[in-house]
Amino acid sequence: MPLPSAISNRRSAIGESIPARSPDDLQRQAVLPLRKAVRIAWRNIRIRWWRSLLVTSGIILALAFLTYILCSDSLLRGAARFGSEQLQQSLVRDGILSTASDHDARVQTFWMAGIALLISFIGILNAMVMSVTERFREIGTMKCLGALDSFIVKLYLLESLFQGMVGTAAGMILGIGLAYGEGFSLFGGETWALMPAVSLAKILLGCALTGLALTVASAVYPAYCAAKMEPVDAMRSEV
Repeated sequence: MPLPSAISNRRSAIGESIPARSPDDLQRQAVLPLRKAVRIAWRNIRIRWWRSLLVTSGIILALAFLTYILCSDSLLRGAARFGSEQLQQSLVRDGILSTASDHDARVQTFWMAGIALLISFIGILNAMVMSVTERFREIGTMKCLGALDSFIVKLYLLESLFQGMVGTAAGMILGIGLAYGEGFSLFGGETWALMPAVSLAKILLGCALTGLALTVASAVYPAYCAAKMEPVDAMRSEV
């Protein structure tokens, strides 16, 4: 029968017309540029607005508390060093200035800030894990279409970074407002002169790095779990 031989010849012709591609070529095709990953990450944040708001709120509260603690401590120590004699006498009379030199009280305060950051880290980690759980099918689809593990990790880290930037900025603004509001009630008009600009810049830089590191670190484990997920398992999972 001539039909099978004709089909065989046609298949051979088709195979010869399509050039063979190496695994490296296929891998290069699956890699998307960074701007595409940024666009997808931002779209995911907009779609899951309430989940993103939950993560951002935890960052805001943690950074507001940390910034408030550091700025209040700096203002109090500034009052002990740069405050006028009248202000220092008033603070001594009220028993406020003694806390500036109380080492145990300062250690306890910073322990409270550390515990607040730890609680925030756990909350953000839980929210990111839930985000992975809700997106099983989406992850499976992307991996079936050729997305590399590194691209999945990049998406989650970018999402966490965006949320961390917004939450950290808002938290620092809130913390500074609370610290200076308390400072004006205690130190009056001298508040502006009690904390040098260099000290404030160091506090803000430390808080910014802490907030970004907190959010990115909390996304590492969920991102790794999402990247290592088998496409078939992800596609047939039901949440």
